[in-house]
Amino acid sequence: QADLKPPTMAEPQTLTITSADKHQFDATLFPADVPNAPILIFLSALGTPARVYGRFGREMVAHGVHVCAPDWRGIGSSSIRAGRSSDFGYRQLVEFDLASLIQTIQQRFPKSPIWLGGHSLGGQMALLRAGAHPEGISGVILIASGSVHLPCYSWKLRMGVRTLVYLSNAARPLLGYFPGARVGFGGREASGLMRDWSHVAMTGKYRLRGSDTDYEQLMRSLKIPVLAISFAADAWSPYRAAKALLDKVPGKFSVHLHWNASDTAGVAVDHYSWIKQPALVAPSVATYIRQNSDKFSGQT
Repeated sequence: QADLKPPTMAEPQTLTITSADKHQFDATLFPADVPNAPILIFLSALGTPARVYGRFGREMVAHGVHVCAPDWRGIGSSSIRAGRSSDFGYRQLVEFDLASLIQTIQQRFPKSPIWLGGHSLGGQMALLRAGAHPEGISGVILIASGSVHLPCYSWKLRMGVRTLVYLSNAARPLLGYFPGARVGFGGREASGLMRDWSHVAMTGKYRLRGSDTDYEQLMRSLKIPVLAISFAADAWSPYRAAKALLDKVPGKFSVHLHWNASDTAGVAVDHYSWIKQPALVAPSVATYIRQNSDKFSGQT
């Protein structure tokens, strides 16, 4: 009798991407067994290297979805670091890096539905890109992702967000970057990125410095599926923050799952702990992607 073994997953692959402004970074590809399976481009939280999402990538692959996790500009494999001579903001992430990555994925997987998604800030960037360029995008996945607008938070966190806005403004002329690792928020972040982050915190609106695109208006016209998963124990992306972000797209096409411990096998999942237990999240995400991949193929 043959010794039957479970199929082995393909090893992760490294894609090297070059943006239009010559910035170079790596993206880790977790390939599923089915070549034309949907692929989820998943963006990291602020200051978080892509390698942190390895477990999530493997779990999604086990449920039949390719995953591609890129490093942010200024982090990990990125060819640049934030500083006085190297500043950037949301525009560079969305209009340069993500654009080049999507093009690479489209060429590599021409028959696969492409989804954009992300954790925290990564989810925000995914939604911005989909709003501005929905063509060829099948949907968006938001995990522990929400607006950082002050009214979305408890009074204690409002004070914390205001402090971060103040510190980022003070650090800009002194250091030329935001020392997030020192203050416990993100990593070495570009002044421009924190300026864009602060604008959302104070106004609730996305305005990408240096861009003429009206992202707020375009998100209101988005007509592809959007799934948001938030956690009751998550202070950084609470229900109100997740809803505020999701409310930027038409409700007809969006689904919001707000989970407490009873929805995650008795575990009180918070902003980061879900990454270590992706089996609590991946099945629902993969099912949503598979069920909705054939309904939409982006807009023209």
